[in-house]
Amino acid sequence: MTAIRNILLAIALVLPLQSMAQVTIAPTNLFIDSQSKFGTYMVINNSNTPQEVSIDFFFGYSQTDENGNRTTVEDSAEVAADHSIAESIRAFPRNFVLNPNQRQIVRLRITPPNTLNDGVYWSRIKTSSTPQSAPIELSNDQSVTAQVGIVINQVTGLFYKNGDVNTGIEVAEIRTEISDENILAVLTDYNRTGNAPFLGTISVNLKNSDGEVVQSGFISTSLYFDGTQRQELNIEGVPSGQYTIEVKFESQRNDVSSRDIVQMDPVTATTTVTIP
Repeated sequence: MTAIRNILLAIALVLPLQSMAQVTIAPTNLFIDSQSKFGTYMVINNSNTPQEVSIDFFFGYSQTDENGNRTTVEDSAEVAADHSIAESIRAFPRNFVLNPNQRQIVRLRITPPNTLNDGVYWSRIKTSSTPQSAPIELSNDQSVTAQVGIVINQVTGLFYKNGDVNTGIEVAEIRTEISDENILAVLTDYNRTGNAPFLGTISVNLKNSDGEVVQSGFISTSLYFDGTQRQELNIEGVPSGQYTIEVKFESQRNDVSSRDIVQMDPVTATTTVTIP
């Protein structure tokens, strides 16, 4: 048999990620409760090419180390046994083709075990899309044209509320570090209480002796377990002296409805810092 020749690899790596990720998803966080056990989200093909789409579920969460560095954990079977709902989710449809400018509603059904305790359980939804391509064909001269598709995986969140749910934050300590580049790092060690993750915002205010805010910052985040929240403030030009740092946790986010977030009373903690 004549050796196969003229292999063409059509790899779209030269395209920017934004131009490839033409499949969009809404919403990016889905909340389902034990009363309904059903939810939906929409997949939209904004490209000019038919897209092959598949849906999968896996357990994962973010955690922080003592310096506030955040990492994602996806392989903790022990934690998954207590908090995952991924194995109980079914998607309809799970695999489909979206033509250009077409949208598809994906329906999710949760069938949790009867022994599930009260609390919020979660999963990641992985929506994979790749441009649909014709099958590889062998021409008369036995040359091969191959196309390597680019698979875009978009990961969104699913939270399942079962029974009575509650969450809370207890601040253990606020630590500070000042770098040579005039960056004030505020490290807040916290304990997450209750049976649900904290979804909300964390704001940091730097106040002078008159109570005026001279620098501030905030972040929208999800806290699954105990950890350390790190936020950095640029203090270049801030006069020397003693200041108050105020850290506030609130269960409100601009990208999530307050009806979906497990609510708690705001938590505020303070400490002092001397800026040289």
